[in-house]
Amino acid sequence: MIFATGVLSTGLLLSGCSNNDVDTADTENAAAVENSDENASTQTAAVDTNNSTADAQTIANAKDETTTANNAINPAATPDKQPSLVTNPTQAGTPEDTVKQALDSLYYGDVKKAAGYYKVDMANFEQELAKTQSAFQQTVDGVTITDTTYNDDKTRATIIGELMLKGQTEPAPLTYELQKIAGQWKILG
Repeated sequence: MIFATGVLSTGLLLSGCSNNDVDTADTENAAAVENSDENASTQTAAVDTNNSTADAQTIANAKDETTTANNAINPAATPDKQPSLVTNPTQAGTPEDTVKQALDSLYYGDVKKAAGYYKVDMANFEQELAKTQSAFQQTVDGVTITDTTYNDDKTRATIIGELMLKGQTEPAPLTYELQKIAGQWKILG
């Protein structure tokens, strides 16, 4: 509802600042420049530049406000890539990357995507995970993976790491058990 209102408001604001107004102003200013001396044409051009700059600034502000409103509703919708909670670089397809993707998805509000990284036998797991998202975002500052061990046939992995909580000086221990299921690593829970 809020998202739709923001989009509609932006559309109305942008239509109010359409190029039709700018084109008319540019045509009038061009005619004024042709019919005046050099000093007057410089002043007219300065006025035109200021009006165009003001229009561009109004449009830019509207886009920033809409982006901010959209990000408040769904932080995962931000156009810029969000920084990862996991401080280590990871390679796609590894257990470490699965943990990284799960944590980042949950932290930035994409609970459905985050739930997809888990293998949990709970009917309403996604809803339960959604309940933790706000607290997770407010308390977790970062995760560092310190060790990964595999079983003999590399179908199970144990990731050991450190969880840094906001306002804490010492990290808390962190362990994830993963299993390779149908070619994909899943966090067991």
